[in-house]
Amino acid sequence: MSLVDVVDARNGDEAASRAPRYWSRRAFDLVLGVPLSLLAVPVVLLAALVLAVRFRANPFFIHNRVGYGGRTITIPKLRTLSPDTHPYADKTVVRIEAPHGFTRFLRKSHLDELPQLLLVLGGRLSLVGPRPRMLSEIDDHGDDDYDDRRTSVPQGCTGLWQVSAGQGARVSDHPEYDEFYVDQHTMLLDVWILWRTFRQIFGHAPVSFEDIPRWALRDPDCAHPPVAS
Repeated sequence: MSLVDVVDARNGDEAASRAPRYWSRRAFDLVLGVPLSLLAVPVVLLAALVLAVRFRANPFFIHNRVGYGGRTITIPKLRTLSPDTHPYADKTVVRIEAPHGFTRFLRKSHLDELPQLLLVLGGRLSLVGPRPRMLSEIDDHGDDDYDDRRTSVPQGCTGLWQVSAGQGARVSDHPEYDEFYVDQHTMLLDVWILWRTFRQIFGHAPVSFEDIPRWALRDPDCAHPPVAS
């Protein structure tokens, strides 16, 4: 057998081993994503109406980000900043302040990201996974190994970084959350992250690694990774 045959066989084995995990995740996304999308539609429409009146502009805007397998995907969001704000403004470089109490609430609770549930139905996003990064962030903080690892699983509407104490910085500033998720992912962990995302809407504090229940991890005896400063 040639080297090419060996590599092809290995890739085929890896693809076959990933297939059950992919379809179980896809089933999870549809079982929860369909009712969540139906519940989100009236909220998104009402919020869009309020934002259209406040900003006198399109209440939606889009980002191009890096999705599963390194493919570029288009991410829709509700507009929470002034229309003259650069759509890819870096919150760690410039001061980004939502102009109204309503828009501040949408940003803090992440409800501005509800339109992304439609991407779950289409298979472009998962409910839970590493948050897809902006292209500019990858250009500034590129790491091929890290990029490959975090995009080896479907990217999510919410994720461990999204509910963590590191959410105030960029995803790239706290890679430990995505790396931990990729290593320890289970469906129970996804359910727990969804629950913590829901709680944050009502003002509950972000989580630390110590808050993650051991029963939700692939390896309950794993050590907590150090948190980047």
